[in-house]
Amino acid sequence: MEHVAVDLGYGYVKAMSSSGKHVVFPSLVGKGYHRNLTSVMGEEPNNLKNMHVYFKEEDYFVGDLANESRSVSRIFEQERFTHVYTQVLLNVAVQLVTDDEHVQVSTGLPLDFYQSQAKEFRQAILGMQPIMTWETGPFKGQEKRLNIDQAMVFPQGASAIFAALLNHEGKYTFPHLMGQGNLLALVDIGFRTTDFVVVEMQKNGSFVPHAKLSGTVDEGVINLHRDIRQVFKAQSGGADLNEFHISRILNNEFLTYKGKRIDFAEAIYKSKESIATNIADRLKSVWAEESDLFDAIFLAGGGGELFESFAQPHFDYRLKRITASQFANTIGYLRLGRSITNQKQDKKMG
Repeated sequence: MEHVAVDLGYGYVKAMSSSGKHVVFPSLVGKGYHRNLTSVMGEEPNNLKNMHVYFKEEDYFVGDLANESRSVSRIFEQERFTHVYTQVLLNVAVQLVTDDEHVQVSTGLPLDFYQSQAKEFRQAILGMQPIMTWETGPFKGQEKRLNIDQAMVFPQGASAIFAALLNHEGKYTFPHLMGQGNLLALVDIGFRTTDFVVVEMQKNGSFVPHAKLSGTVDEGVINLHRDIRQVFKAQSGGADLNEFHISRILNNEFLTYKGKRIDFAEAIYKSKESIATNIADRLKSVWAEESDLFDAIFLAGGGGELFESFAQPHFDYRLKRITASQFANTIGYLRLGRSITNQKQDKKMG
C-alpha cells in the first residue's frame, strides 16, 4: 500500500507518493460541461492542463482547465475541508501520483484551524471514495476509485520543518542545528496565508513547537494578485483579469490590452515590498527580541520564492530558503506519515 502526501493549498495542490512521483496544479475547480474535443488542431492533449472529471454525478474542470468553466472558484471559507471541491482536488491529486487503489494519506491544515478541524478533516477523507470518471486528462476514459485506509492530518509549517532538517535519506541536512534547546523558526508563505512556527530541539532530534511564537498571518500571494488586478482595472477602465492572465503578468511584467502595452514592473515590485513588510511586521510583533536568538529561520512555500529578496533585509539576511520550497509541507507530511506508520509496524512486530 502506497503512502501519499497531499498539500491542499489555497493556490496550488501539491502531491507526492512514497515512490517519488509528484505533481502540482492550481487549486481551481469549476462546473464542467461537454466540449467539442476535436479542435482544428486535432484532439486536445490529455495532460494536467486538460483535467475533466465526473464525480458524485457532476462534471468538474480541475486545475488549469477550470479557467474554461463558467463558475470557477477557490474555496476560501474556513470549513473548506468538508466541501465537495476539496474531495475532487484530493482524489485527483492522489490518483495522479499512485496506481494503488488502497492508500495511506498524509495531509495538513493551517495552524489556526488545526486544533478545531484536524479530527473532523481526518474523518471526512477516510475510507472508500466515490468513483471518479476521467472524461479527459491523464486517465482519459478510465474509472478510478480510491480507498483511503489510513489518514493523518498534520499542522502546516511544523511539517515543513521536517523538509528543512532531514534529507530524503532521513539524514540531518544541518547537523549543527540539532542540539538540544536550539530554537528554529520556519516561515511558510502560501497563496492566502503565511504560517509561522518556532520549535525547540530535543535530545533525540525531535522537536516541540512553541505555541505562543507560532501562528498564521492573513497575507500571501493573493495580495499580490489583488494589487495586479487593481492596477489593471485602473488602466483598462474597470476590466477584470482571470488567473491565466495574472500568471502571464507575473512572468512577463506586462500585458497588452486593446493593442496597448501595460507595464506592471513597478506595481509588482512595490506590492512584493509591501507584503513582505506586512508579514515581517506581524512576525516581529509576535516574536519581539526572541527572534535575535533563533539558531535559524527557514523560508518555505511558493511565496517563499516570490518574496525572499524582499523579506531578507527585515531579518538581517538570515533566512534560509528550503530547496523545493513549494513542496516543503508535502515532503514533511510524507516523512512524518511514513515514520509514524513504520513505528506502528515495528510495535506490532515487537
